[in-house]
Amino acid sequence: MKSSYWRTFVLFSLTLVLMSTAMDAQAARRSSFAGNQFIDDPDDMFAFPQLMMNYTNRVIFDMAPNGNSGNGSLIFGDNTVWNFNTGRGDFLNNTSHWASGNSDRFFGIFDVNGTPGSNGSNGSSLEWWDIGMATHLGETPFGFNISWATDKNKFTPDGGDPTVDNSSSMISLQAGATLNGIDVAAEAGFGSYKDEVSTLDPSDQNDFSFSNFSLLARGNVDDFGGQNWRWIAAFSTGKNSPDMTDAVELSTTGFRGSFGPVWGTPGEWEVAAYMSFNYLSHETQGGLVDLKNTQDFTSFPAYNMATEYYLNDWFVVRGGIASQNVSDTFEQGVDGTDNAKSNDSEGRFTSFLWTAGLGIDKGNWGLDMALDETDVHSGYLPLNGSVSNEPIAYMTAWLTF
Repeated sequence: MKSSYWRTFVLFSLTLVLMSTAMDAQAARRSSFAGNQFIDDPDDMFAFPQLMMNYTNRVIFDMAPNGNSGNGSLIFGDNTVWNFNTGRGDFLNNTSHWASGNSDRFFGIFDVNGTPGSNGSNGSSLEWWDIGMATHLGETPFGFNISWATDKNKFTPDGGDPTVDNSSSMISLQAGATLNGIDVAAEAGFGSYKDEVSTLDPSDQNDFSFSNFSLLARGNVDDFGGQNWRWIAAFSTGKNSPDMTDAVELSTTGFRGSFGPVWGTPGEWEVAAYMSFNYLSHETQGGLVDLKNTQDFTSFPAYNMATEYYLNDWFVVRGGIASQNVSDTFEQGVDGTDNAKSNDSEGRFTSFLWTAGLGIDKGNWGLDMALDETDVHSGYLPLNGSVSNEPIAYMTAWLTF
């Protein structure tokens, strides 16, 4: 009975907090790792729903100290585990983010406003709501997650007219299982964006719908040369389809493969390092002259190294380094062919960053903090995270019950 009352109290308290503050945020621990995907983190359950069983009976709350964003989850259960979550923002990309090296911090080169899965053409975040469930099908861990969001932005500019009415609606479905020690997941997402202006735009010419489909796998190669190695393979494809005749259609395809070793003992110290190959292609086609533009981003080598070390039983330090060499190829054609190309170009650049963070781990509760990049280093910032202009960029509090 005491346990039942405690869970009810936790759920009620969490709901009050989330309803008042929930928007998008990033998990502080993984941000401290520069987005490293090889060290296990509770954020993984949003890409692999079956992993929520590893974090059952837990409350997680992310926030930025500037007070403009937050995110919260409640995971509970025994043989069957449930997850209720709100506030993760651009949530249609749970699995497809991994195809371009994204976890909760996004490489800016792969974060393009208006790509399939983002909130329309403005790239702003929505307030998401999720329900997830995980259980065993025989000996196989299995889970699924349903994410949805609706957003309405209605305002009247100075002068009183026209009234602008922008709205988005989205739904995203994820399913995953652990097969022979390999975590696999698939995602399908659908949505629409409507841009209505009462007197100037009766045709709703900026309206469009979008969709994406993604596949993801992560596994171990144990005792390869006496060391534990991990790997990731991810694929994603999506499309934006405008409602207006002769409008431009955008298609996106991404692939990522990563491989590297992991050392250490979780809860004491861990080091993970890997090299990746990233590929992302944006293709726009349509318009009055059926213009076709293709822009390809190829990143190799891209690498990431992260470490976590417990100075004592409860105080943790973390850090991460990430870099990528990116080649950018742009081609333009007319009439849907590769003939009459113009404005072709090719470029290359390198991005680099390092991050750091602190943590408190008291066993049944903890607090993680990621330091603001502007205080950590002053180089080029390839990550598209909100900067709080405070010493602490993100904080994550968690409690087990």
